[in-house]
Amino acid sequence: VMASMLHASTINPFDSQEARPYKDDPEIVAMTNLVQAFHGNNIHAFERILRQNQGRIMDDEFVREHIEDLLRTIRKQVLRRVIRPYTRISLEAIARELNHIPVVDVESLLVGLILDGKLVGEIDLVEGVLLKKASTADDGSPDANDPDIQLCDALNKMAGSLEGLSTTITSTRLTEGHVMRGMAH
Repeated sequence: VMASMLHASTINPFDSQEARPYKDDPEIVAMTNLVQAFHGNNIHAFERILRQNQGRIMDDEFVREHIEDLLRTIRKQVLRRVIRPYTRISLEAIARELNHIPVVDVESLLVGLILDGKLVGEIDLVEGVLLKKASTADDGSPDANDPDIQLCDALNKMAGSLEGLSTTITSTRLTEGHVMRGMAH
């Protein structure tokens, strides 16, 4: 179960025929709920399930050893979804979306994504913001085929085009204005 979550696999190990007889066992129910929250990128439910079932889930030595990696994995997934439509977002806002984790943890997650090549941007520590560069490449993530994500990407491209057009029109008008004023003298 942990291995499937750590590798961000979408296969639910509790869907197998062998696991069905144990589906009502409290430990299995807790782990099933944890897997569903993980696959749904629901960080709030994931952490709530961990708190509510701490004894059942954390009694397993393997789980205890890997829970930090698992939390980091789900936080990265949620982080990528949260920042997707933005080119500039405050680290505080990201921390709130990630269930109010410390900003220093947000910085660490962002640095990891940048170094892994999964995020093109920079962190402005003075302003406390992420400055993300628009990425047009399909990064192969599960979100890449999400219609909402595609809509955000299309709107970002359109906004960039409109910004460029606005700049061109403004500079043309300023240039024409200077030429016309020069002619009137």
